[in-house]
Amino acid sequence: MPAVNDQLTWIDRIIDVTGWRHEPEGGAGWEQVEAELGVTLPSDFKELCRRFVPGLFMGVVDLLRPNDDHDSTSLLGWWNSSRRWMSEDDDPAAHLYAPHGLYGPEKGSGLIEWGHDSSGGQYFWLADRSVESDRWPVIARHDPPHPWHRFDMSVTEFVYRMLADPELESFSMVTPTWRPFYLPYWQPFPSTPEEWEALGDPNRENHGEAGVPQHLHGDSGMDVDAATFASGR
Repeated sequence: MPAVNDQLTWIDRIIDVTGWRHEPEGGAGWEQVEAELGVTLPSDFKELCRRFVPGLFMGVVDLLRPNDDHDSTSLLGWWNSSRRWMSEDDDPAAHLYAPHGLYGPEKGSGLIEWGHDSSGGQYFWLADRSVESDRWPVIARHDPPHPWHRFDMSVTEFVYRMLADPELESFSMVTPTWRPFYLPYWQPFPSTPEEWEALGDPNRENHGEAGVPQHLHGDSGMDVDAATFASGR
């Protein structure tokens, strides 16, 4: 992993490693989410969402948001749908979250999902109302029925290590020939290997305000699954 500057926050390090350059969004929107959950979410995660508009790290990893604007996924909507699914078909659904269980205000602890990826990977907090939320560990798995992995670190440290630490077990996205990048919702999704290579070019310079090569600005559909291409690069 690259040397870590102790004077920077994990968010600063994510910005530095991805080259992301864009004005932060407003910080409003989490009040309703936290009121329904009955718990305050970690401050670093909310700040990461403010600093990075909806989009995908490495074209793969998506953060859940306070609403579903710009085709983003709502954290509260995802949590509610999971709870409804469990109530409709209790035993099989509950088994998917064992041994931790899904968080509920009535129990005060359990899993709250904060992100996922296009390969089926899921990323949660092991939430506990009796513990300060900034101390909640990250719980991750590639997809059911793969085993759980616990990381005693914040979301922002975990995301940084996904991007920059080749030793983050099987969750590292480090590729020797690619520089990490962030693909915001307004950018066209790469449709060719050449466009993917341009995004990950370690020598890329003179990006647009979003830190994405200028020739990728514009409108196009999402024609290629990022994980499918990445797995073959």
